[in-house]
Amino acid sequence: MTSFPQTSAPFPSSPADAPVASVRDSSQLVATLPYLLGFHPTESLVVLGLVPSSTGRLCVGPCARIDLPPVGTPAAILWDAVHGRMARHSRHLVVVGYVPGSGDRDDPASAWGCELLDEILVLAGRADVEVVDAVVVGATGWWSLLAPDSACRPSRLQPLPDPSQVEAVADLVLAGSAPFADRDAALARVRAAPEDDRCRDVRDALAGGGRSPRAAAGEQSGWAHVVPGLDAWARLLGWAQASEHAPAMASQDEWSAQDLAAAVTVTQDKAVRDAVLAWCAPGMIPAALLPHELRDRCLRALGRPVRWGSADRERREVLQERLLLVARVVPPEHAAGVLTIAGVVAWSLGDHMIAAAALRRALAVEPGHTMARLVLPAVERLAVYSEVIGHGRDDRDARGGQAGRAAHDVQHRHDAQHRQDADHRGAHGAGPMG
Repeated sequence: MTSFPQTSAPFPSSPADAPVASVRDSSQLVATLPYLLGFHPTESLVVLGLVPSSTGRLCVGPCARIDLPPVGTPAAILWDAVHGRMARHSRHLVVVGYVPGSGDRDDPASAWGCELLDEILVLAGRADVEVVDAVVVGATGWWSLLAPDSACRPSRLQPLPDPSQVEAVADLVLAGSAPFADRDAALARVRAAPEDDRCRDVRDALAGGGRSPRAAAGEQSGWAHVVPGLDAWARLLGWAQASEHAPAMASQDEWSAQDLAAAVTVTQDKAVRDAVLAWCAPGMIPAALLPHELRDRCLRALGRPVRWGSADRERREVLQERLLLVARVVPPEHAAGVLTIAGVVAWSLGDHMIAAAALRRALAVEPGHTMARLVLPAVERLAVYSEVIGHGRDDRDARGGQAGRAAHDVQHRHDAQHRQDADHRGAHGAGPMG
């Protein structure tokens, strides 16, 4: 059986508050791509969907990056991977092939990638998809398959523009975009770091921590038992002194093993985990669906919840990095809840690559994690967070409007799946991960 190519979608249809950048031609677009993707791609097929803006101009919408398959792999496999993810979003594509070697058709190292793009153009035509441009990028430059002189080979490879001279790159840098060296470096933020001494210390703290929040709840009235854990989250996330603006990123060295253990322990309770998720990801779980006292205690510990819109985008970006840092330094077997929250926040920012990686790792740790199982399919099909959840103005809209209905549906399916999984485990025991 032919293996399916590895796929990621790091810059899908953008949230309304995402940075906007304009390019004049294909060379500028290629120079800008690493800043859109978040890393410098190699040996990849990158497909950009173009969608009409409010002014009628085409702008970059969904984006998928796929590993170039081994030589001889039918192009249809690659095209199916692209078309299956892009068709619902756009019928106008820009295709960029990052090939090994120089990028010239005469270079044996580059020939397979060039042939693959030729075949994809044919398949796109058959599917009635317009390829606005198809670009080959190699070590010595780039060229367009659709240029008038490229029927057989390019007349010459064009050097890529200096990124510092491309206005779109400058705009994205000012907005905080800085690409990692490669995809692996970008994804390293999601991986566990069991070699970190903090991991051992947190594991020891958890082993000596005694009862879970549910056990403690039986002996204490209301939700008073969650206060230490929520206070720990406030310190880890940087909102201990809640303010309207995101604080500077704190070093991991400022986090204590006791705080990390308390944060992990309190979010073992599904209701608390949902409350933290509701605070981090606007509209995901309306506060009206949470126990009133738990919601109040969460607000007292964490302050104002994260809101929609560009005003809070920087706050969410800092929050995403903090959550990923927490997920790296807690013991891997306890990271599923934090990873799921981080994945949802990444999805709300339009960072589907990190969202998918975080959610997949959460499911590898805890295959039955219901929220991760519900959200991952939406992320994998390039769904836009705001379109699925809805643009809630604030929590007063929780029980009405698109935001309330969508979030209520997520919560309803979340609870139903939780009950179904509990019944299944009770009847059959925990099954192997698929």
